[in-house]
Amino acid sequence: MLLASPSKCTRMETCHLSALLYDMMLKLAGSEEKVTMKRTEMDVCDYLHNQMTPFSIQKRTVGSFKEGLRLQGSDMDAFYFWSDHRVILDLADAPSYDHATEAVILMEYQEHIPGTVYLRVLYMHPINKIMTSCIQKKFHTYVSNKLFLENVKRIYHGHNVTIHGPCQTNKVLDHEFDSVYGFVSRKWPQQTSDWIARCLKYGWPKKQIVESITSSGCDFVPVGSRQSRQNNDPNLDLEWRLSFVQAEQALVRAMNHVQLLCYVSLKVFLTDFKKDVVEDEKLLCSYFLKNAMFWCIQTDPTYKWTRETFFQSFWKCFKLLLQWIYTGYCPNFFIPQNNLFVCRIVGANQDKLFTQMYSIYCSGEKYLAQCSSLQKVMNPLANPLPWEFSEYKKDIAIYHSMYGINGLLNLEIIYDWKSLYKICRMDVSKMSNIEQILIFRHVINLYHQIALVEQSCCTCKTKCSRNRHTYVTHKKVGVRLLKLTSKFGFACDPLYLALFYYIDGRFRQSLNILEDTMPKLNHEYFFYWHEYGNEQAYAREMFGKPMSVKMKAAMVYDISILLSIKLSELEMEMSTNKKSKLRRCFLISPFVFLHFLTFLCHHRLGSPLAARSLWELHNLVHSNNSRYIIKYSKDIAWDILGICHHLSGNIDQSLLAYYTSLLQPNFHFITEAVKTKILLLQIELQSKGAGWLGPFLDYINIYIWNFPFTGIT
Repeated sequence: MLLASPSKCTRMETCHLSALLYDMMLKLAGSEEKVTMKRTEMDVCDYLHNQMTPFSIQKRTVGSFKEGLRLQGSDMDAFYFWSDHRVILDLADAPSYDHATEAVILMEYQEHIPGTVYLRVLYMHPINKIMTSCIQKKFHTYVSNKLFLENVKRIYHGHNVTIHGPCQTNKVLDHEFDSVYGFVSRKWPQQTSDWIARCLKYGWPKKQIVESITSSGCDFVPVGSRQSRQNNDPNLDLEWRLSFVQAEQALVRAMNHVQLLCYVSLKVFLTDFKKDVVEDEKLLCSYFLKNAMFWCIQTDPTYKWTRETFFQSFWKCFKLLLQWIYTGYCPNFFIPQNNLFVCRIVGANQDKLFTQMYSIYCSGEKYLAQCSSLQKVMNPLANPLPWEFSEYKKDIAIYHSMYGINGLLNLEIIYDWKSLYKICRMDVSKMSNIEQILIFRHVINLYHQIALVEQSCCTCKTKCSRNRHTYVTHKKVGVRLLKLTSKFGFACDPLYLALFYYIDGRFRQSLNILEDTMPKLNHEYFFYWHEYGNEQAYAREMFGKPMSVKMKAAMVYDISILLSIKLSELEMEMSTNKKSKLRRCFLISPFVFLHFLTFLCHHRLGSPLAARSLWELHNLVHSNNSRYIIKYSKDIAWDILGICHHLSGNIDQSLLAYYTSLLQPNFHFITEAVKTKILLLQIELQSKGAGWLGPFLDYINIYIWNFPFTGIT
């Protein structure tokens, strides 16, 4: 099919549009340095997770986050696999594995359905949980994709989980997390030999990258083919998809930055294109766009990908996608015989999609001018200068990269001495600057949790001398670790030392730490989530200083309280989460936690200053200021306020705070605990005969049990 060019522009207009479109994509995706930083964050997080997990299940982040892109609507997807389950591609490889410790599975490629395989079990221990996902077929044992998905649901803990294809989607507030469980192979399938020859012919990617890709192997995910589903094939449950996610990530990283930004522009177009399309008619997906990019880059090695040709580059990829829609054939980049459009973009759907896409192609820059996601780019006044990755923006990117490290606290991994020893054996000298910063943040978290968890585990203050000696030793080591984090860590880290002293009953020492920390959290230039303070003040105080100084003075994170820590005031909330397994830690605003601990210390000491601390906390929570309390921590913030009012005897204020906690997004899954506290307060009031609160309690009861709470439902 020969396509006419999109609506004509003069050479000067085209160069101008290219520059504007390029600068907008640069603003959306960030500079090459920023993208590299985001990729490194995901690499380090995956490595640390797999080092610290107590299970044989390993994790690999996939999707846009792994590619270093943080676009609107991008979600964090993950692929989980069993490290002791090996898929082999040749029966001759079976003896090379230890059958006592490793399960061996043979891939049987299905030539009649390209990209589809059967997984035949060769060696597997009878008590292996995967055996419950197996079925017998022609005297052999195969892993069923259907049974596998059903069994995986039992080990995956999530709220409001839905399944589509091989993915389990867990929706948490505004974000969706797709998790896929499957198997991996260390070998590269011979069915992709044409791809290797093509790479060597065109020179993209480079030979070293091709060798790295082939040595990393491939993956298998539990989903049957569309053909078999449409034909009601009785072997549908035996089919698994051959996946090249790792190879695709390597290819995206092999792109130069202009090519990556062109890929971003296609993703932005797709988002805008699907905005007014109902779910059942969303035929296009970003995977098709990625394939188009790969083919365009590889098959035209002489094409110049530059800022000046960015507009033409977009249409080059768009035209290839349009040709595929016209022919109804989208060749997989690794196995071209695998048509990605099969049983999807066919018949009336194909005709309708082609008409829409061809209309867009003919309108050219007029469509881009009307595209809601790109309207600003068509206005030269909106973006007069190219985007720059200044020191301020770089510091913000570094700050946000550490949220991935903090996010590990909510996963099923172990923070103990053994994990710390593994980190200590790493060769820091070979790491990049951002890798060293991320590892430093992780070590800080390790120190916090080792100190607080061991303190909670050791409760033998007055028993036998041996236990008492152990308790004293743990206490000394814990204090030493937390003093190190207070001295060299971040602005909020002294709060962990204050918490340690509070749990240990040393309230005055805790107050001393809190009083020293309070002014440090009152700077006008601190970073907290998406609140970056005063840029001019930050530039005046921080520019040119070492990153260690910036982290200590200006970077603030939530206080992470693991459920294994014994904080009696939050015992009920922790208990309900331990049972549900929906969270492993609470994230509390450091500003809320500062006033919370201050109140608790004064309350324990019987100090009149407790009232002042309580009302400072009260005013902070009621202020609803996102600079101090983000929406994800509002439920726990209001709950904490209710706890403090209850301890002070302000029953009406306590009930009101608990009730308001129920109205917040249910991020910490404390709804049941808060409802229980409200009921206990009502029983307490009734026993005291507080009749004047009757109408108020009736009002609360109506809404507690009937109000459709916001958040995850």
